Amino acid sequence: MTGGAWLCLLAPLVGTILILLGGTWLPRAAAGWLATTSVFVAFAGAILAFLGVQSAHPTPTTLQYPAPTVVPGRGEITTAWTWLAAGHFNVGLQLLVDPLSTMMMLIVSGVGGLIVLYSIGYMHRDNEERRYFAYIAFFVFSMLLLVEGGNLLMLLVGWGLVGLSSYLLIGFWHDRPSAVAAAKKAFVMNAFGDATMALAFFILIAHTNSLSFASAFNVHLSSTAENLVALGLLGGAVAKSAQIPLQTWLPDAMEGPTPVSALIHAATMVTAGVYLIARTHPIFEQARTIELIAAGAGALTLLVAGLIALVQTDIKRVIAYSTMSQIGYMFVGVGVGGYANGMFHLMTHAFFKALLFMTAGLAIHALANEQDIRKMHGLGKVMPFTKWCFLAGALALVGIPPFSGWFSKDPIIASTLNIGWYGYVFYACGLAGAFLTGLYTFRLWFLVFPGEPSPFVREHYHDHDGR
Repeated sequence: MTGGAWLCLLAPLVGTILILLGGTWLPRAAAGWLATTSVFVAFAGAILAFLGVQSAHPTPTTLQYPAPTVVPGRGEITTAWTWLAAGHFNVGLQLLVDPLSTMMMLIVSGVGGLIVLYSIGYMHRDNEERRYFAYIAFFVFSMLLLVEGGNLLMLLVGWGLVGLSSYLLIGFWHDRPSAVAAAKKAFVMNAFGDATMALAFFILIAHTNSLSFASAFNVHLSSTAENLVALGLLGGAVAKSAQIPLQTWLPDAMEGPTPVSALIHAATMVTAGVYLIARTHPIFEQARTIELIAAGAGALTLLVAGLIALVQTDIKRVIAYSTMSQIGYMFVGVGVGGYANGMFHLMTHAFFKALLFMTAGLAIHALANEQDIRKMHGLGKVMPFTKWCFLAGALALVGIPPFSGWFSKDPIIASTLNIGWYGYVFYACGLAGAFLTGLYTFRLWFLVFPGEPSPFVREHYHDHDGR
């Protein structure tokens, strides 16, 4: 169980180091395959960890706190060594392997591996291919550290490294002023969330002299301390997951290469806030008002982002605002106590949103990097494979049965009816958001794919239909 977790964590880091050490003598194509191989090795480690957790016999003393969607006791903390020690305070280099962490490991390394593999073709002939693949492997390592961290400090380290690697990837094309500005914006807004999380951890240290999950989840703090800790964690979650009022960095993050957008939006960075609330749910359950504020922020974001997506003309920005809206659903799910529902939508969203971004990337590549959907009409005539792949992702996003979004979104909307009169407000927001999702998704579909090719498509199209 723990051997697979360490393999999952360290494989992308080894890939990053080898690419950096290889330097310019390493062929650009080899850098891509090295990064891809390292992430798929991580996926193999995640599978081993998952199988170990599923085959473990429940032992109630293994972990001293409940975790969402976890069979009690099916978890293990492994410690490499004591990292920090000062008096009675000590923190180990620890990994936590339980059903929640293994689920995230599978998503990050599985979907991430497919996106990195896609990057080999997308970044072909880019002069900075090696740097790109070093960055993206490091990004996967950072996200895996976040979800595998066995204590709150390890989680915070992964949290910060995800912010750093996203800054590097968003600003990858640093000769573009817009990319540099977008990277700075993402870094600063996420740093604000990092700061609120750090302050929450200082409060925990002051009251428990520890940053272990067990001490944080089992101690009974004063009402004021509980609310402050939960509020600090919520600040980090809102910033990382681009929820109101810290949402404006995410659409600008489209300045990075399209595979970066797929990785950030689908399976990794922006879902970290949902994971944080689910992982630390015992703290939020002691500060119920803050948890409901999280649900309210998600409900507001899913509506506002859906409305903005209706008027966007950039294909990647439409999908970006869609991501903000769907993460709003996840926040509603975990905010009303439906942790399994929120995490299930996180998993399905990772797949169909990655599919949408990658098919959008094919369309952009085929039209000489054009992203204006008003010029793409009739693209499906010359790119039928991309057309049908995009439609599959769109149907899942809208929640049309039997596609995955229908199974994961509806339970979130239904769970809002279990929390009192204000649940009906969230219920109405969820239904309105579902209507908006259908509008902006099929607006995008009908503007880009059906019909006869536009003059722009006929002039600029060259075959990138995945064949």
